[in-house]
Amino acid sequence: MKKYERVIGVDVSSKKLDLSDSLGKLPAVIDNSVEAIRAKLVKMITAAESVLVVCESSGGWEGVMVDLLHEAKVDVAVVNPRQTHHFAQAHGYLEKTDTIDAKVIRQFGEQIKVHLAKPRTEREKRFQAISRRRLQVLTMINQEQNRKMLCVDESSLVFIDESLKMLKKQLKELDTQIKKLIDEVSKDTPSVRVIASVPGVGPVTTATLCCELPELGNVSRGAIAKLVGVAPMAHQSGERDGKRRARGGRVIVRRSLYMAALVATQRNPVIAKFYLRLLQRGKPKKLALIACMRKLLLIIHDMVRNGQTWDPERKARDQAVSNLATGSTCSEGH
Repeated sequence: MKKYERVIGVDVSSKKLDLSDSLGKLPAVIDNSVEAIRAKLVKMITAAESVLVVCESSGGWEGVMVDLLHEAKVDVAVVNPRQTHHFAQAHGYLEKTDTIDAKVIRQFGEQIKVHLAKPRTEREKRFQAISRRRLQVLTMINQEQNRKMLCVDESSLVFIDESLKMLKKQLKELDTQIKKLIDEVSKDTPSVRVIASVPGVGPVTTATLCCELPELGNVSRGAIAKLVGVAPMAHQSGERDGKRRARGGRVIVRRSLYMAALVATQRNPVIAKFYLRLLQRGKPKKLALIACMRKLLLIIHDMVRNGQTWDPERKARDQAVSNLATGSTCSEGH
């Protein structure tokens, strides 16, 4: 774990950034704008300093700050809010204010090993923006469909139908742009081409994994599973030995991976066989699907790390070697 001379915690909101500087040189609050971030944060960090800036994932509101800090060659970590919340509880923070949150985030960065965010190319920034816009449109479609189910006024139904028509048209256009961008981004981002080669993984999942999971291929298998929330977590105390459950992680990635795993049980030969074996052993369908999510993620993770596109014959050989090594015919959860 690298030791930094200075750690800055940032609590991000749409309009402002609350700062907690270990050296106390920064203002407590600045605007969340390009001008303020450059003048009151980036320029206050000297090139000779060993500095880490830590913030929470805040639905994209942290994006401008992260990009500007990367331009200035400053290390940045974007952490899971759930982790900092548990950290605050463990350290006895009962009150919650933006100032306290910034302090907690700084202390988290000082005491816990964090994964550094990778600088993004302009193509990757556009890729993420379109990917997130698609998720927003999909959410609005679901909301309008729910409203339609409860609506009894005919004139209101007309407006809802018009809204749905417009949103579905936008969704179709976004899907077209995502497919086009995958071809463009793959020119300077080989991981895009690697992910897109996996049967069952479509353009939307490819975009989501590339944009929302930059750690893919760069951390351990256990770490990547925990980041997504598909790692079985122990729940034991005293004589009680509870069931291991997968929980937490990045919601956007987990949702997309769920849909990919669902398709992969039909179209991906490795995942399909794995899923069938689990069902034959009496595993509930939901539990088997979560195991497939984890297996699919780890396959993609290894492929990205090794720079290898999908090869079904190699996958079959690797599976056979794994079975011989473990003395089993199934490798659930690995």
